[in-house]
Amino acid sequence: MVLGRYIGSTVIWSVLFSSAALMAIISLFVLLDEMSHLENNYQAREAVLFVLYTLPGRFYDMLPFGILIGCLAGLGGLANHSELIVMRTSGVSTYRISFEVMKPILVLLLFNLYLGEYIVPDMERMARNERERAASNLGKVSRFGFWLREGQSYLHVAWLNPGGMLEGITQYEFDDNQQMVRTFYAKRGVFHEQQGDESYWLLEDIDVTHISDEGTKVSHLPGLEWKTRVRPDLMANESIIDPVNLSLRELNRKIEYLTAQGLNTRRYELGYWKKVLQPLAVVGLVLIAISFIFGPLRESTMGVRIVSGMVAGILFKFVQDLMAPASLVFEFPPILAVILPILLCYGVGLYLFRRAA
Repeated sequence: MVLGRYIGSTVIWSVLFSSAALMAIISLFVLLDEMSHLENNYQAREAVLFVLYTLPGRFYDMLPFGILIGCLAGLGGLANHSELIVMRTSGVSTYRISFEVMKPILVLLLFNLYLGEYIVPDMERMARNERERAASNLGKVSRFGFWLREGQSYLHVAWLNPGGMLEGITQYEFDDNQQMVRTFYAKRGVFHEQQGDESYWLLEDIDVTHISDEGTKVSHLPGLEWKTRVRPDLMANESIIDPVNLSLRELNRKIEYLTAQGLNTRRYELGYWKKVLQPLAVVGLVLIAISFIFGPLRESTMGVRIVSGMVAGILFKFVQDLMAPASLVFEFPPILAVILPILLCYGVGLYLFRRAA
């Protein structure tokens, strides 16, 4: 019991320190990137707030690699002080040590799952909505905001405020021959909930341009009902760029909506399976870390172990990032793009672990 707590606390603190270091480095690069895109009311203060709001999402993304490096550093420290040798000569098996390492990691994974489901989506929406509101120049399609397609219509929304009201709405409508027939710009849109399929957005202060062979005709409307299946929760999800930052239930709703519209769902399916299978990927990375410590890195310095962990994590991430677009291009199931790197990770980890055990 005491041995388990000692191993667990050593690993946990190493993982948290490694994750914090990775977050600090990545956050610095994100801040520098945001500072290079200051415009309108989006200035240094807003850029710093954006980085702070997105910290939970960054922790969620970095934790698997923090766990890998932390396990290597924590167990490596025990190896450097000959504590692992003492444990093994006292009759503690490699499997028992591995089990004690896995227990705190599973607690961290449960916390990360909660973070990804209930904290990250809301914080990401808040961060991006605030950035879009500050940077947007209403009346003009900016690099921020988000796009939606429904049938033959393409819609750009400058930003969605926390109350669910749209601002800066630009819509382009096309006919069956892909010729633009109408555009309009509305300053704002408010959702009205009705029974069944009768819900609609009330668009306000609208400039409409009709396009035909005879020319263009511009008119102004004080209000217009826009009947659509797009609801505020779906709009809120669109403001998050990376599907991995959505919750599983939000991803399910998004996939169902895109399927009903006849649109490609693979990007969101990839995000769904990445979230579902993330714990398995982390366990595979921990297996590699343990096998490194008991195997080829047993006598190595701490620096070599950390660099080895970073290389292993980068390779895993590289294979993941390679498989994702490959599934889109070659149209094989997204679950395969996610699970194949994990299986490769387990294969390498089990091979090295059996040699070291």
